[in-house]
Amino acid sequence: MTKILLVNPPIYDFAAYDLWAKPLALLYLSSMLKQQNINVQFFDYMDRLSPLIKSPESNKYGCGHYIKQIIQKPYIFKNIERNYYRFGIPENTATDYIKKLPVPNLIIINSVMTYWYLGIIEVAKNLKEIFPKTPIVLGGIYATLCYEHAKTLKNIDDVVRGSLDNFNDIFKKYNIDVIINANFETMPIPDYSLYNKLEYIVTRIGLGCPFSCSYCAQKILNNGIFKRKHPLIVKHEIDYLIGNNIKNIAFYDDALFYKADDNIKILLKEYVKDNKQIYFHTPNGLHARYVDKELAELMFQTNFINPRVSLETSNNELQKYSDNKVNNNLFEAAINNLVKAGYKKGEYTSYLLVGHKYQKLEDIKKSIDFVHSLGAKVSLSEYSPIPLTKDWEKIDEKYKKDPLYQNNTYYTLNNNIIDIQQIKLYAKELNKKLQI
Repeated sequence: MTKILLVNPPIYDFAAYDLWAKPLALLYLSSMLKQQNINVQFFDYMDRLSPLIKSPESNKYGCGHYIKQIIQKPYIFKNIERNYYRFGIPENTATDYIKKLPVPNLIIINSVMTYWYLGIIEVAKNLKEIFPKTPIVLGGIYATLCYEHAKTLKNIDDVVRGSLDNFNDIFKKYNIDVIINANFETMPIPDYSLYNKLEYIVTRIGLGCPFSCSYCAQKILNNGIFKRKHPLIVKHEIDYLIGNNIKNIAFYDDALFYKADDNIKILLKEYVKDNKQIYFHTPNGLHARYVDKELAELMFQTNFINPRVSLETSNNELQKYSDNKVNNNLFEAAINNLVKAGYKKGEYTSYLLVGHKYQKLEDIKKSIDFVHSLGAKVSLSEYSPIPLTKDWEKIDEKYKKDPLYQNNTYYTLNNNIIDIQQIKLYAKELNKKLQI
């Protein structure tokens, strides 16, 4: 039987936290491969609950810190006075485990942030030493956005950009009898059987996004496609995945509430009927424009925990520049609907962008004050320049030399736009006043 090894690499960065993080694309791919009688092997370096390590403690919603070790910073980061880490299952532990696996016919490595490619280099080197005759293929976000750079990595035989069905050429090249159909509407349930233990699952109602924010690459990653599954199909998938033990479900959608009447509201009404004790989470942020009275009530009734409503900035000009998807009036209306539904101050959060080229210190403080005045906690998202986006055209050329320059910590600390630490402390002090 043909064997394919799927690998999610470790993270090299200044900070990382398991906020419902799973390599969902690999899990979908595993299901599709198994449907065609492929023997799927799997190793996730970022599995905090792996039996190979002493699991760090999780919070009540399944999130927690990764195990980590301080490592030498790349030369690019030499002036950043912070520790640099390798997050994930230790290299020797992982290598010892992988050595015991049967020799695969093909290895596929996942990629996420563009500036995490050092983890890919580590994994590809070790895998090539263990399985010298097995071709290694790289896919995912970094592979798509930094295709030319990814092709320069040692021990990587092929790089695939774009959607999962682009792997079909690779399967054909290596005489593997598989055809992937990446039509999201008919995509199978993601394969969580690959994990020994779970405290949450992540899923999607839709793939892609109808918006075109200046800093976001979703349109590029999904070829401009925006598709959804029927909400009742999604409910069947969620119920199957959580079984009797899992209580936490995180949505990876980028436009979860878009056209809510035809989608998310139908799903949540079903869960109101079920009256199950489960918790929904939204790490990607929610569009304030669509949080009407009915949706806010459904969110409260079905245990949307700490809903994260995106604002990015309260500066009207920056809102228009990005994609004009939200303004202060829409945001305030959304928060008011959450409060009327039953949420108390400090039980909901707003994402604010910090470090964007066109931001000023006073603009960020005004945004923080505005969000705080409405009882929302502030979650600062440090800006990272993403290749091929609208913003990328205006980014200084020095940040395009190496994906490491795209690291959000490096960019915000070296761009000299604002005092990032001052802003973080300011937001932290205001958040303390909202502690429940």
